Amino acid sequence: MTTLSASERITLIYRIRVWYPRMKAIYDEIVRAYEMNPLTPDPECVAVFGRFRTGKTTLVDSFCSQHPRVVGEETTHVPVLKVIVPAKASMGNMLTGLLVALGDPLAEKGNLGVKYHRLERLLADCGVRMLVVDEANHFVDRDSQRVLHDVSNTLKNLVKTHNLACVLVGLPYTEEVLRVNEQLGSLFGDAHLLEPFRWDETQPDTIAEFRTFLQLVEQQLPLELHSGLASKEMAWRCFVATQGKVGYLMRLLRRAAEEAVRRELPGLTQELLREAFTATLAGKRRNIANPFSTSLPEMVEAQENEYWPVRRQRSG
Repeated sequence: MTTLSASERITLIYRIRVWYPRMKAIYDEIVRAYEMNPLTPDPECVAVFGRFRTGKTTLVDSFCSQHPRVVGEETTHVPVLKVIVPAKASMGNMLTGLLVALGDPLAEKGNLGVKYHRLERLLADCGVRMLVVDEANHFVDRDSQRVLHDVSNTLKNLVKTHNLACVLVGLPYTEEVLRVNEQLGSLFGDAHLLEPFRWDETQPDTIAEFRTFLQLVEQQLPLELHSGLASKEMAWRCFVATQGKVGYLMRLLRRAAEEAVRRELPGLTQELLREAFTATLAGKRRNIANPFSTSLPEMVEAQENEYWPVRRQRSG
């Protein structure tokens, strides 16, 4: 890594992607849906649900990056079209969002019928093969707990009419959309769940999976030395800090690695991780004492038989 400048190494840090087996299996299902859709009579559809910061958006963005849009002289080829469903979703803002994603300069213009007709034409002209719908939980009105049928039906009609592969991404309660809208739900199998890592001493595989993930991350860090990040003690500290959520974990490790590069340190240290936790993970708001202090956090059994950290600490 000595041939790279500090800025180049920091850039590498923020480009790190780690594919652990559960995530890789879902990614492979999305790849299969994209490749098989032209050959199958019904649209190939995949649902990916999970809590915040579990890697859903990273997963689909990584897939989309492998199928970028290509701007030609007469048209733009968009093999994979990604749209983020706006909060308070409606047919109008859903159609506008899709038109914007396709690059339509008149996306805001026209009534619903005009927008829908223009969208259908652009889907064909741009050669869209797969539609990725992120934040699909906005298909549920959180105030009334009601599934927005007109919006979900719009998606169903587009997918079926144009034989589009589809990836539906959202929080776990997005499952209600597929249950209530049976015609849309019939296009999907059971949802793939991206849950946080678990740490259960009675199930050693859960701990091994988390430590393996840490090892894979450290192997990709552009630092001279490995710092024992995957040791059981340090892994537990990382678990307490992040509650097993991939998004939190990567945010923590990237910030610590960035500081190591800036300070010209050969590897990660517990002090760097302590500072990174304070700077990035809102320990006070989440009621988590800094787990990278000198004492080792305790583990207690909490609700739903999951293991969560507490503020009480013991010397270790």
